[in-house]
Amino acid sequence: MDTIQFLREATALAGVPGQEGAVADYIASAMRPLCDSVEINALGSVVARKGQSGPVIMLCAHMDEIGMCVTKIEDDGCLRLRRNGGVDPRVLPAHEVIVKAEGGDLFGVVGAKPPHLLTAAEREKAVTMDSLYVDVGYDAATVRRLVHVGDAVVFKAPLVELQNGFIAGKTLDNRESVASILACAEALDRLRASAQAVFVASVQEEIGGGGARTAAHALNPDLAIAIDATFATAPGSGKFEIDPDKIAISMGPNLHPVMRKKLEECAKRHRFDFDIEVQAGDTATDAWDIQTAHDGIPTLLVSIPTRYMHTTVETAKVSTIENTGRLLAHFIDDIAREWGDIQWY
Repeated sequence: MDTIQFLREATALAGVPGQEGAVADYIASAMRPLCDSVEINALGSVVARKGQSGPVIMLCAHMDEIGMCVTKIEDDGCLRLRRNGGVDPRVLPAHEVIVKAEGGDLFGVVGAKPPHLLTAAEREKAVTMDSLYVDVGYDAATVRRLVHVGDAVVFKAPLVELQNGFIAGKTLDNRESVASILACAEALDRLRASAQAVFVASVQEEIGGGGARTAAHALNPDLAIAIDATFATAPGSGKFEIDPDKIAISMGPNLHPVMRKKLEECAKRHRFDFDIEVQAGDTATDAWDIQTAHDGIPTLLVSIPTRYMHTTVETAKVSTIENTGRLLAHFIDDIAREWGDIQWY
């Protein structure tokens, strides 16, 4: 797999929560050559299976992205917005966007009152969704014919390659993790692990984890691993962020302690550079929803350090994305070999 090309194409597709169909079709087509079976379930998540025997190990990476939807068409033709997922209004002004209208895509820009016209009080206030709008260039009559309240609005931001192996663009959170499970599937071909790996590209994580929760309930795996983005070191980011060259392995009350230690041992043995990320409670990832499905599923969380999360310039290192998948393949192989002798607590 060409990771950069996969992400260039995958991140270009619109897939806000509840409308991930185009992304699901693309990911399903990428998984078919690597897996024994691939399906898209009733909620829209992609479920791909690899292996015929051994423990059932679920790897879950969400494929939805943050975005917006139209709430009102103004008399001048501009569109008012609300968030669909965790959009930060501070990053919106001057962005290019695509309105996913029924009759076809409409390109637009996010406008705001020019700084020359702001009052002194307005200059001191944070940007809010209520102060922003999308301008597509048409008059109100034309816009009302083409656009409906509820239509999705997504960012227009192609993937770019930076120096030193970094890439930047929209939706790396979390299509980079989907790329890592594809890398895992490739590595499993070489390892010939005696396990049933089930790869899930889940929907609706950005609004609460419904895709992971329903997939985990249906699959009832023996072990699950959620893969997501986490915060990478950057100027002024704080002291809890992770080096972008390292894989983040989380520990916390909803993450299985024995399995986590085994994952650490696997990373050390195969010389994957990693760091521990402490999760005090809700991880705000699919791991939180998976671990309480059915009677409870032993769950781990592995993350890819990513800068500028929930913007159109999310930045991560390609080698870390690929190494995350390779580490998980070795871990699946280890667990399959030890399965009958594992002491869970």
